[in-house]
Amino acid sequence: MDVRVQKNVARSRAAGALFVLAGVQYAVLEYVAAAAWHNPPYSYAVNFISDLGNPVPGDVFDGRVIDSPLHLVMDTAFIAQGVLFIAASVLLLGGVEAGRLRRVLLGLVIAHGAGVILVGFFHESSAALHNGVIVVHSIGAAAAIIAGNVIPIVLGARGGQFGAPRWLRRASTALGILGLAAFVLLQADRALYDSDGGVPERIAVYTITAFELMLGGILLARPSRVDSMPPIHNAAERLAS
Repeated sequence: MDVRVQKNVARSRAAGALFVLAGVQYAVLEYVAAAAWHNPPYSYAVNFISDLGNPVPGDVFDGRVIDSPLHLVMDTAFIAQGVLFIAASVLLLGGVEAGRLRRVLLGLVIAHGAGVILVGFFHESSAALHNGVIVVHSIGAAAAIIAGNVIPIVLGARGGQFGAPRWLRRASTALGILGLAAFVLLQADRALYDSDGGVPERIAVYTITAFELMLGGILLARPSRVDSMPPIHNAAERLAS
């Protein structure tokens, strides 16, 4: 087996494991944090995800009463998502020849990862609203959601040159468009934002989770025997194998 092929296989499988870990830990830790919220009961439809990271018990933010005893768990999930997504993407893109597309993808990856890390460190709260820190939180959330949903759209549009399967490109595009549409709806419809804003917000976030789980699963499921296959020039070209 060509040494370069072996390295690319190892790199892309490691990236796949990190993508899957990012998605699983996020979903599990969000559930754990939400399950610990009792007064009033946490609502996936009404409450926002950032409510789970609010460290102030009894805080009232945008009319929602906050009670998140495991806020550190949710903030850990945010930070871990950013770190793992960046690490996985850098591993995968490390096998891609330098060019404009790689620069664009790396920029989007950093925007998403840094954005969600900011959300984990700069919390939503009434105090943050008054002292201006909420601006950092909001910028981080917007960057994480927008960049995180643009990435699968870019893969859908340009993934053919990496050898990505057609079904993956179509599914990625659909997820990205759905996520961005939900985010735009959340910002445009104030009545929806105030009543059931958690629904479009979660759609906008869960499309990113679904994408990283899908991509990670593909990278992990690649066949172990590649010695009979032609040499490759980058790791992403093996997505179709």
